[in-house]
Amino acid sequence: MPRVLSVAEVRNALYWAAGGPDSAGEGAPSSALFGTLFHQVFRALTGPEGEANLVRPLERADATAAAWRDALIEHTYAWHVAPALVHHQSRLKDRANEVLQFWEAVQHLCGWLAEVMWEQRGTGRPVAEARESVFIHNEEDASFELSDPSWSDSVLVQGRIDAVLRQPSTSTDCLVELKTGRGAPEADLAQALMYRMLRPQQGSQAHVAVVGFGPQPKEHRFDAAQTADAESALRALVGRLADVAPGVGGSNRGTTPQATTSPSVASGGYNELRTALADAFDEFRVALTIEEEPLVGPTFLRFFATPGQGVRMGPLRSLADSVWTRILTEQPPHVSISRGRVTIDVQRPDRQTVRWSDIRSQLPARTPEGSSRFPVGVAVDGTLAWADFANPEHSHFLAAGTAGSGKSEWLRATIASLLATNDPTTLRLVLIDPKRTAFGAFEGADCLWRPVVYPSDTDVRGVLDELITEMEKRYRRLAEARVQDLAGYNAAGSERLARIVCLCDEYADLLADRKTRRDVELRIGRLASKSRAAGIHLVFATQKPSRDIVQGVIDANLMARVALKVNKKSDSQIIISHPGAAALLGRGDLLFRAVGDPVRLQSPLATAADLRGLLP
Repeated sequence: MPRVLSVAEVRNALYWAAGGPDSAGEGAPSSALFGTLFHQVFRALTGPEGEANLVRPLERADATAAAWRDALIEHTYAWHVAPALVHHQSRLKDRANEVLQFWEAVQHLCGWLAEVMWEQRGTGRPVAEARESVFIHNEEDASFELSDPSWSDSVLVQGRIDAVLRQPSTSTDCLVELKTGRGAPEADLAQALMYRMLRPQQGSQAHVAVVGFGPQPKEHRFDAAQTADAESALRALVGRLADVAPGVGGSNRGTTPQATTSPSVASGGYNELRTALADAFDEFRVALTIEEEPLVGPTFLRFFATPGQGVRMGPLRSLADSVWTRILTEQPPHVSISRGRVTIDVQRPDRQTVRWSDIRSQLPARTPEGSSRFPVGVAVDGTLAWADFANPEHSHFLAAGTAGSGKSEWLRATIASLLATNDPTTLRLVLIDPKRTAFGAFEGADCLWRPVVYPSDTDVRGVLDELITEMEKRYRRLAEARVQDLAGYNAAGSERLARIVCLCDEYADLLADRKTRRDVELRIGRLASKSRAAGIHLVFATQKPSRDIVQGVIDANLMARVALKVNKKSDSQIIISHPGAAALLGRGDLLFRAVGDPVRLQSPLATAADLRGLLP
């Protein structure tokens, strides 16, 4: 079976390959919600529904181009825009500027449609007949397959063409891609080629138009000659995204990809820090040779050191606080052993942000089987550190971190990565939000197994009981199919089960009520000890990693741990059996431990725009 990519994935990669916001044209940034509403308006106006489409207002208007435009704007506001704004009013608070930009774009859309229809008056056909002959398809599903002798597999690109317009004078089809917000011209050209490939039956006859409303209208038309030169670049991009191109897929599949935040060598300022560090250890009479060039990660510098004869790791670690007073960073250095070498991590004076959008292209390509893998964070050498729910050691996660540590942001980046590599047929989420602030962006999303759970409104015990019932039902199916786990079940038959991931942003809050605490713990313990093979996983986070919160079955079965900055070494010890989380830098700086020693990583930051772009 070929690898599968969606047009949306390719389109997003095209945008960023062209330079992202830095190369975008004029206009306002796009918004997922308003983009969806805009397409709904277009679909209704050009579709066959007589009450909602453009036929009646144009038939009733005076026979002038301006009157047609004004009539269509009035009709569109009354029938489509006003009801949509009322329906989404809770999501539109504090977004007045976006609402105005959306309405301006809709007015320009009405003007464009009125102009298209006005040109048909010369044919003598009634408005209804002209609409039917011009707007021959709306949101047509299509696909095309690409292959290359050097690829490890072929790639099936699936997508939806916004509209197909028939040009009456030439009977030539024009494939139309509607865009809201800014766009990059280079990306528009590659998109035109992609849409031509989605409808190969038209051959070289079809034109492609990318019509942008940002909110000012702008139209780019491309013919076959203009798109020919872009085909090789598009093929290369598809091969890379699908993980089938040489050096990406094939024998290299499964290796850790390089992140865009690749390490750099030391500058003069870093050398000064190295000298201060070496002098501090020398002051305390510790024989330690520190290499000149550290690894430069986004958050911290990693210096490699060679201890002198007789120097033990215990004294080195215990000197961290004393050395701290000499190097004057916000947090003490972190001394550990990595691959047999002594490492000293020191806060980077010019810390960088790792954006989730920068690592998105390195996520696994979306396939019909979905993906159970996600990046926990970016290592100091620029590589992504991966977890896989299908592996026993990664089946359930417990994360801890104080306010400002980046705990909620890590949860949202995890969700973003899972959504980017799955669809509702392969992944369902159960989101428990005691604080009511962590998962509001996902309300109503197709990926939810049930609505977002607010414990003040819904008894969490009932939600956990639903998951237990689903788990037992799945185990009966596994037994009937004579397979051992979810992957085996999905591979064995035509029916497929989606992986379910339950995330909770403040686990300790579920235990606050002494009357229900025992019931909640028993249910979580039952899921944690048994649900992995059934494809149900827990990702719980807490600000309070005390022994009375992390204990018993919970401690034993939520084996994968993410420790962000905590207040006390004892809290760090409870979470990862290591005191180092107390010296982390906050804002996504974390220690990940599943098997063996903890690994220090930086969580990527998934913005609200990133999340909106992943939701329908």
